[in-house]
Amino acid sequence: MRKKKRWLYVGIAVLLFAISSLLYVQSHPGAPKTPAAPAGSALSFKVAKENLANTVEVKGKSSYVKETIVYAPFSADITEWQASDGAQVAQGAPLFKLDDKALRDEIAQMNANMRKSDLETQLRTAEQAGAAKAGEAIASTEGEALQRYAKNASKNVQDELDQVNRSIQSSQLETKKSKLSQAVTTAPEPGIFLLSAAAKPQKVAEGEAVGKIVDVSKLQMTTSVGEYDVFRIQPGMPVQISIDALKQTKLTGKVEKVSKFPKTTGANNTGPAQFEVVISLDTHDSLVAGLNLTATIETDNKQNVLTVSTLAVQRDKDGYYVMLETPDGTQKRAIKVGLETADKTEVLEGLQEGDTVVLQ
Repeated sequence: MRKKKRWLYVGIAVLLFAISSLLYVQSHPGAPKTPAAPAGSALSFKVAKENLANTVEVKGKSSYVKETIVYAPFSADITEWQASDGAQVAQGAPLFKLDDKALRDEIAQMNANMRKSDLETQLRTAEQAGAAKAGEAIASTEGEALQRYAKNASKNVQDELDQVNRSIQSSQLETKKSKLSQAVTTAPEPGIFLLSAAAKPQKVAEGEAVGKIVDVSKLQMTTSVGEYDVFRIQPGMPVQISIDALKQTKLTGKVEKVSKFPKTTGANNTGPAQFEVVISLDTHDSLVAGLNLTATIETDNKQNVLTVSTLAVQRDKDGYYVMLETPDGTQKRAIKVGLETADKTEVLEGLQEGDTVVLQ
């Protein structure tokens, strides 16, 4: 009897627990389950024909191809400016005028010194000639004859020294006359005159760079590339250029020159080698010298070639391969590649247009 009661109590307890659990679940619904991803999902890529291009991006500054420096011919004050900074000038047009009074005085002094030297030479020659005639009229001993010979030899040496001094003085005089003719300094080339300083100088020293004449119709970009890119770049390759300050302004150009002689960098020339590349720029209204430019050099270009995503191309000890999707499942397919870019790879052998490759 007691055993029956015990089982009855156990049954009632189980029933109560079940009812409590059901009520709890109904009052606390769980979050919906997310369906599991299908097994064997993979990225797939179509094999298609596209245009492929490889590029090298470089940075540099714009500069004028032709710049002719204008130097001060001699030290002096500038008495008159006849050209403004940024003005268009014709070849031979006056730029500025120098005060030439001091230079004229130097030339006059040199002419006077040379004339004095000539007169002294003539006087010395006449005196030596008179002394020689007087000596010939008197019977001479062997010693006197030797003295006359020594005097004649000394005269010859002095005459030669006078000729050398005369030549030097003449050269110096011609140099100063040439400088004097440039007192009104003119433009050596047609173009735009640009001052070297922020303002027009009022006094210059001989040989000082006062300004320059530039041809604004011809600009270039000078940059440098590393040893891994220099062999990919050849003269004549097309270039797309953007101005860093004007992102929407696009320019065009081409590679003009690629240096084959590296410039090393770093302490003790231990840094990576850099090779200079010169790019000619097509004319544009916004293009002036000194701008920061970014250029994209097109090193390879192939039209309408069979391509596949570079992401799908894999490599092992036997070479390149892809996982080709077939009716029987995916299969490893060996391929031969051509031009490679970051996004696409040219397929020379192993695939056909329309094939699907997967990356599992």
